[in-house]
Amino acid sequence: MVLEILTQNVSAEKEIIREIFVLLSQIQNIERLQAFEKRKSETKMINSSINSLIEQLKIINSSLPQVLEPFSPYQKLSEVPIEKSKFVKVSIGTSLGQEIFIVIPKEEKSKFIKEYNLSRDILKRMRTKEKRTVEKPMDIKESGFYARTSNIFFLNLSVKLLDKGYFQKLRVDLRKINISCLLATYLSMSFFTAFLVFAAAIFFFIFATFFSFSLDPFGIALAELNAVGILRNFAILIFSPILTLFLFWAYPFLEIQGIQSTIESELPFVTINMAAIAGSGIEPTNIFKIIAFGDEYPATKKEMKKVINQVNLYGYDLVTALKNSARETSSKKLAELFNGLSTTISGGGNLTDFLNKRSETLLFEYRISKEKDTKSAETFMDLYISMVVTAPMVMTLLLVLMSVGIGPVIGMSPYMLGMVMIVIVAAINILFLIALQLKSKPS
Repeated sequence: MVLEILTQNVSAEKEIIREIFVLLSQIQNIERLQAFEKRKSETKMINSSINSLIEQLKIINSSLPQVLEPFSPYQKLSEVPIEKSKFVKVSIGTSLGQEIFIVIPKEEKSKFIKEYNLSRDILKRMRTKEKRTVEKPMDIKESGFYARTSNIFFLNLSVKLLDKGYFQKLRVDLRKINISCLLATYLSMSFFTAFLVFAAAIFFFIFATFFSFSLDPFGIALAELNAVGILRNFAILIFSPILTLFLFWAYPFLEIQGIQSTIESELPFVTINMAAIAGSGIEPTNIFKIIAFGDEYPATKKEMKKVINQVNLYGYDLVTALKNSARETSSKKLAELFNGLSTTISGGGNLTDFLNKRSETLLFEYRISKEKDTKSAETFMDLYISMVVTAPMVMTLLLVLMSVGIGPVIGMSPYMLGMVMIVIVAAINILFLIALQLKSKPS
């Protein structure tokens, strides 16, 4: 009898200590991830629950000497009598389908039940709040007015095309650029925009054609010339919606290139940060939460949110979430990092060592990339000086001297030559600026 009571009480104490440990870990995570005001209120709630659990632990501990009081080393435990009038059984829940009881003194029953109910109530409120906030999908937004309007007219067409297996590549590209709408909605928006462009082109075609003929309704020659204009307007009418659809469907592919450059420029420092966090012994999922909630890495944090949503929203384990996110990221290096992390976690490897080695490799590649960019910038600068500064000055001076010696060159005065050179230099500068913008990478 005594041995059974001791086993039940010790099991209950182990469960209480486990809950205290979990709550202490939650306090650490809250302090890392949340704002001060929210952290203060939730920490206070958790501390109240911990205090209640400690009081329960004290009550159970204080009952042990009284339970063991009739014990004698010369008697078997099963033969030790216990005065049942002094003790009472209290249920503290179920485990594996069986109800768990503890035995405590009768005078402590009301206090224990009070503390037990208090801790259960606090934990219930915390879990409800956590389900509402922490497990809420991140970056899920409601559709805007334009998207809803597009769905009204073209959603059925979009769904039919998707059911036939079209636009699978576009589906993957949209996931990689983290766009906040479904593929069917995106297709509806493209069709609706093309329809609006087509309607505007019809208006332009009618107006331009009427205006063209109204200039000289009786002039046959002018009407013949206007046939070319009509053909041009008809070409605009046909190709403008096609061009609109093409731009809509090509946009995700073009956007992937920019996102990939941004992620890969942030990735060495993200990996260093993750290695430092992993070294503190934190639970692996919280590493991604810290990066996702931070503002230091705006491009990479979106990819980390995908991992968190896979765990919180779809219920996947971290290894599966990392493998799924690796397929949906626009950066090959980040995909390699996710796959490496999933392999390390599933294989029981040292996460800190893996992240440290990976960060060294990425940082080395980052430095090489920056050296290449510096050399390219030097070559670009020499080319710019040659084409935009030196060549126009030499050409202008040569043409001016020729015009002074032998008269106007190619039928233009020195003033006109200067104006032409200014226009050419301005055009070359614009081309160089466009090239720089396309080649530049975020630092």
